[in-house]
Amino acid sequence: MSHESVWYSRPRQYGKGSRQCRVCSSKSGLIRKYNLDICRQCFRERSAEIGFQKVQRESSEPRQRKDIPVLTEYRF
Repeated sequence: MSHESVWYSRPRQYGKGSRQCRVCSSKSGLIRKYNLDICRQCFRERSAEIGFQKVQRESSEPRQRKDIPVLTEYRF
């Protein structure tokens, strides 16, 4: 039995290796909140289709610097 045949052959049942994006099967950058289980790249492409809206937070104080972007978040 060679090393290539047994390397990473055990089934993953828990941890990061057990989860993947349901759209593109990527294992990195997963969004698991609300049982989405999609990677952040696929979420940005399909967030409007899912029903999320991008909103900007309004701060009570005026912004000092123009080169710093306003924090945004997605709401369901």
